Amino acid sequence: MKHQEYFWKSHDGLDIYAQSWRPEISQPIAVINLVHGLGEHSGRYTEWAEWFVTEGYAFLAMDYRGHGKSGGKRGHTDEYLSYMRDIGLLLSKSEELFPNIPVILYGHSLGGNLAINYAIRFRPAIFALIATSPWLKLAFEPPRLKIWAAKILRSLFPAMLNSNGLVASQLSRDPEVGIQYARDPLVHNKISLTTFFAVMTAGNEGIKNAYKINVPFLLMHGSGDMITSHSASQDLVKNSNDTTTFRLWKDAYHELHHEPNKQEVFRYTLKWLDELIKEKKEMNGYF
Repeated sequence: MKHQEYFWKSHDGLDIYAQSWRPEISQPIAVINLVHGLGEHSGRYTEWAEWFVTEGYAFLAMDYRGHGKSGGKRGHTDEYLSYMRDIGLLLSKSEELFPNIPVILYGHSLGGNLAINYAIRFRPAIFALIATSPWLKLAFEPPRLKIWAAKILRSLFPAMLNSNGLVASQLSRDPEVGIQYARDPLVHNKISLTTFFAVMTAGNEGIKNAYKINVPFLLMHGSGDMITSHSASQDLVKNSNDTTTFRLWKDAYHELHHEPNKQEVFRYTLKWLDELIKEKKEMNGYF
């Protein structure tokens, strides 16, 4: 297994950190491009990446703006489009680093929101889309008074930061996950008013326009998720087409890749990908 680190320049001059894991075989089966969640970073997916690499897949992940080792104000972007451009950078670098193999776009939580909307808006030349626990809507309803006040403040202080309210113990049923999250120096709990409302708007747009996703799409969520709404994921599926596969994991919390049954989640995802690639290869010689 070969691991490499990179710093790329964003469209507006920020340093964007990324890292890749590559199997020893000369040509990986495909390359998985990961978009992480709010407040975290790509390094929290090292074990997950290594599992895919063991099965012959390459794995490429970035810390998008305002996160991890990348530049930008923590938890803030002036416009949602900048997140989209960061994903565009990820995919273009993926093509340079891993040419002529299938490209999978994979987003978790806020990253799921971003990946879904990127697929809808830009129709990228990807082989497949995966989203886990996407932030389409929150699992709880914020107080109306708080939302009203935030809307007023946003017009005056658009980059004003607030706590994202995430409770580390709600990430996984494995308590060690929350403990390590709280200790991680690259994790932050910030989100700006502009970013919050942009993400919420994009989540609703993703649900409404899911039928525009024109590639095989695996969407997974835990029924015990207390952070993002699994019901919103189910609503999205209702608006999607027959290229979508939905799996609701009973009682699972937010981070399916860190759940006690994570190996079962991995095997399910791997089987979906392997069968998809085999089918495409047999039908029209994708490679």
